[in-house]
Amino acid sequence: MAAALPGDLQPTPPCPAEEVPAVDSEGRLEYLLIAGAAVLWGTVGLFLRWVDIPGQEHFVVFIRSTISAAMLAAVISTGKKREQLRPGRHARLLLASGALLTLHWVLFLKALNNLPIGDAEFITYLAPVLVAFLAPWVLREKLEGTTVVALLMALGGMGLISLTGKEEGAGIFGMGTLYALSAAVTYAALLFTLKYLRKDTPTLTVAFYQTAVNTVLLLPFCAFRSFNVSPRGWLSLAVLGTVHTALAGLVYVYAVKRVKAQHVGIIAYLEPVSAAAFGFLFLGERLGWQDLAGGLLIVVAGAMVLHHAWEVSAGDRPASQEVLRAGSE
Repeated sequence: MAAALPGDLQPTPPCPAEEVPAVDSEGRLEYLLIAGAAVLWGTVGLFLRWVDIPGQEHFVVFIRSTISAAMLAAVISTGKKREQLRPGRHARLLLASGALLTLHWVLFLKALNNLPIGDAEFITYLAPVLVAFLAPWVLREKLEGTTVVALLMALGGMGLISLTGKEEGAGIFGMGTLYALSAAVTYAALLFTLKYLRKDTPTLTVAFYQTAVNTVLLLPFCAFRSFNVSPRGWLSLAVLGTVHTALAGLVYVYAVKRVKAQHVGIIAYLEPVSAAAFGFLFLGERLGWQDLAGGLLIVVAGAMVLHHAWEVSAGDRPASQEVLRAGSE
């Protein structure tokens, strides 16, 4: 029987193009789910260290995606939701979302290999700026004053954190910058694609096709090749595939429907902050004053967005109590 996510509500008709669903009391959970996924993804670096195959990150992505696609296919098949294996009327867009996810991961890894880590992360995390300022045209979301202030704070915090990135990349700086900018653009495009798909495409369908397409695209680069992975590395890969990709990815795709795109981008800044914190706790990595000050700015920015969502929802009607199984919305 498929697992259930609390708050998966009876589907409602899509809103008119010029309107964005208000964040009601039901939507508070989705904001917390996005934040939780971002914090969880901050632990990816830990597991990558334990996999310990530097230079072969595409294999890590391939295994993550393969495990996730297999898990989601099993959930769909055993949970009597087999109709959700059909892509429906957005087949091309589903394939595009999977390709965008693959491209984003590859570009970001290449940026890390060609730039100082701090620079690569700072440039890539310009994506929320693109999302916030393009959302009024792409999604017809009104750009909120709270978003602008929180975005400037988060961007400033990310800039401070990037100052501690001393590790030099092994490649060409100009190409690394191009990779990072391209990673930012693909992130924004992926988020807009998800927002469009989630108007009427079930969570499980979107999450499955994203990882399945990822697996197919990376198969030629990983098939019939030997990768020296230790037992601890395989265990880490299993966790990355089940928890970070299948579970967290499912939660993210589910929640993104009810969270404004401009808010998703700002909350995403919690990922590099949590990554720095986990690196300090588990890997003994040093935190400078820039990390602490930048992290504080980002956390405050995220809190501003959550508080704003809470205020907006305060006067809305009570949440519906009717719940469906995960992925049905």
